[in-house]
Amino acid sequence: MYLVYTAMLALNVSAEVVEGFKTVGNAMTKSNENMVVKLDDTYDNFEAALKNNPAKVKEKYDKAQEIKKLSNELIYTIDTVTYSFIGKLASKAEITLVDPNNPDKTIERTINLRNADGSKNFDSIAEALKIGGFSWINKLDDNHEGTRYFIGDAEGKEVTEGAAAEIKKRILEYKKAVKESLGPDSSHVTLGLNVEEFHLNSEGKPTSWEQLNFNNTVAGAALVTLTRMKAEVMNAEFDAVNMLFKQVKQNDFSFDKVAVITRPKSSYIMQGGKYELVVNVGAYDSKAKFEATVGGARFTANDTGAVVYSTVCNSTGPKTITGTVYVKKDNGTESYDFKETYFVAEPMAVFELTEMNVVYAGIDNPVRISVPGIAAHNVVATLADPSQATIVPDTKAGAGNYIIKPKVNKGKIKVNASFKDGNQTRFAGSTEFRARPLPDPKIFLGKAEAGKGIPINDLKNMKGPSVRYGPEFAFHMETPKIIKQTIDITKVNGATDLENRGPQWGADVMSYIQKAKPGCKITLSIDVTMPDGSKRNISSTFRITR
Repeated sequence: MYLVYTAMLALNVSAEVVEGFKTVGNAMTKSNENMVVKLDDTYDNFEAALKNNPAKVKEKYDKAQEIKKLSNELIYTIDTVTYSFIGKLASKAEITLVDPNNPDKTIERTINLRNADGSKNFDSIAEALKIGGFSWINKLDDNHEGTRYFIGDAEGKEVTEGAAAEIKKRILEYKKAVKESLGPDSSHVTLGLNVEEFHLNSEGKPTSWEQLNFNNTVAGAALVTLTRMKAEVMNAEFDAVNMLFKQVKQNDFSFDKVAVITRPKSSYIMQGGKYELVVNVGAYDSKAKFEATVGGARFTANDTGAVVYSTVCNSTGPKTITGTVYVKKDNGTESYDFKETYFVAEPMAVFELTEMNVVYAGIDNPVRISVPGIAAHNVVATLADPSQATIVPDTKAGAGNYIIKPKVNKGKIKVNASFKDGNQTRFAGSTEFRARPLPDPKIFLGKAEAGKGIPINDLKNMKGPSVRYGPEFAFHMETPKIIKQTIDITKVNGATDLENRGPQWGADVMSYIQKAKPGCKITLSIDVTMPDGSKRNISSTFRITR
């Protein structure tokens, strides 16, 4: 039925066909609602599996959550296009509903689809669609408004602008991101959404996805197409998430044989350290504890079904540990031999940056330096070249912690470690840290990052931007201070490049922002004082959305 209605390209579409669009659209909307329920059930099953076995399920669960996020973002884009298009067709919704208190009567409801200033109210449009479906939408037989809105003036040409081009771009981004998130698993999922392929039109000629679906297509068909696209997104999401969940379930195994499992905590030991080995049997029965000999000593499995063996490593070099597990069966006791090897090494310093893998010029960089088997207060850290940086103990963090403060913003800084051994000091090793200048912070408008959309109402209610480092820069430091701002909004008449002192917008800037509309872009150029005392200028542009 969908193909029949989307093929109706004539200027005068019959009332029966218009009613057909309403019927198909309402049916597809109901189908989409059912798919939401199926998706919710799958995510609920994932949640339960994660609680039961986090170690086993978490990797697939995290992928499923990423797919969910990507799908919600694409559906939000499709909904935004849908609401905006409906707002062009109708200014209010006249909806007839069955009286829930008397099935023989009807009630009339009117919903205004525009705000007081004449702009479209997406929340009202969404509510009207929810309670009235397609039944109240006017101009479903119009094929001019939709063509202009979706492909502009690109009839018979490549579509580079308009809502169709934006949707296609988002779908391609979605498919790429889903495949990247799934990795090798993406080969098991068919995402559909074939917007990049050419199709045959009614004349049997190849045509692009945009032209096929939106060129001279009546408004009703366009709305049905958008509803179908939401279904395709949710189907792709369901297939991907369901595949991940099935993989979790496929990893459940049943055992009919006993196998020895030996797990050394480490096979590389520092002299003076401790070697520890955990021995399990694959078929574990809590009511029948097994016994084992490890390194000549006899053990009985503990309440977790494991034997734990440990020994102090006083000499260096390769080592071998052997043992036997004795498992009781109905017909007697069966033994299983095992062997593990490990290596004991001389003490070596361990360098661990507590916040980043580089050191930043002009600020305090915490670093922890330790030598296995050596008390932290006996470890000493020094610089190979004191002209490059300073290094001092971090008294607040305790022994073994230091603060490195580079004097240079490029090159490598070599740190040596030694430890006190009786009356002598022994060299334990060295490492090089890369010196880097502090990266530029990011500009945020509320929660919106640079390059992202900022809802118009959120923007008009703000008092100013904030400047900080995002989560990808996991370093705790003082927030950069805003000194001065320059603000410019595209498509807004009047003054541009307004200047503002400090972080909060003044009355002139607030007045300027009140003129902004969705579709405009706001550019902020901000002078800041960095945590190292330097001054920088950063700039970012945000899209203003509904």
